[in-house]
Amino acid sequence: LIENLYPNDFKNNKSSYAPKEFKDKISKMNPLFQGIAANDAKDLVNFLIMTLHTELNKAPKNQIEDNNNIFEDQRDKTLMFNNFANDFVKNNQSIISDLFYALNYNITQCSNCQVLSYNYQIYFFLIFPLEEVRKFKLMNNGGNNNNYLNNMVDIYDCFDYDKKISVMDGDNSMYCNYCKMTCPSSMCTLLTTGPEILIIILNRGKGIQFKVKINFYTELDLSNFIELQNTGTQYELFGVITHNGESGMSGHFIAYCKEYWNNQWLKFNDAMVDPVKDFKSEVIDFAMPYLLFYKIKNI
Repeated sequence: LIENLYPNDFKNNKSSYAPKEFKDKISKMNPLFQGIAANDAKDLVNFLIMTLHTELNKAPKNQIEDNNNIFEDQRDKTLMFNNFANDFVKNNQSIISDLFYALNYNITQCSNCQVLSYNYQIYFFLIFPLEEVRKFKLMNNGGNNNNYLNNMVDIYDCFDYDKKISVMDGDNSMYCNYCKMTCPSSMCTLLTTGPEILIIILNRGKGIQFKVKINFYTELDLSNFIELQNTGTQYELFGVITHNGESGMSGHFIAYCKEYWNNQWLKFNDAMVDPVKDFKSEVIDFAMPYLLFYKIKNI
């Protein structure tokens, strides 16, 4: 696939390359992608990243284990981070994990004993449910009479939503290792590190919810959201997948990619590949983005 996308012979002026062989191989590996039915773009991205990491992972097989640190003192944030980070590096040694993987953690507070517990985990993309983000924004802002603004969210609203505090009670109550029983709790998720390549999935839901408008930017400053800022907080946009339709399983996807050598945005619409004259007006101000691809500046 890469050899055909970037041929050595640049005299070949083909406007596009149909990756039929690549698609056929993916179909054999995952039945979800068999046939000609529409598939969700995020499912393909997720499958490719996980499969490539598994195939390219150089970590010794006998070191890879499911270690949730359940016997450690989860109240000790530093201990939990160091142990998880060491296990992460030991068990994930591929160019995929180097580029796409990062760490976040949950903080859980038991309402009975008030103890704070920390649990670290890996993420390789962020999913933001835009309809829930919109409701969260309106609730925090006290509502607004402007219907247009009511249906609009900002990319930074998504990151604010992602670290909100959620109450876990009733059937969702959590087991407390220190009370030794199930207790109502509160929980929030925070980003520990940022990946070199950050993938953001904008989940719109279905029907009218799919029409939520989002403001996003060619540059992203996540210094207010990433805890270990020496891992990088300044990002620049290099790819966008937009969608027209009523759900991720129907409609039409269009990809926009930025050529790094001349800063030219290109539009990939099936077999048509065209330069974008005005990226802001065509994509940022008008299109309905579904996946955003950012990279840390100067990498």
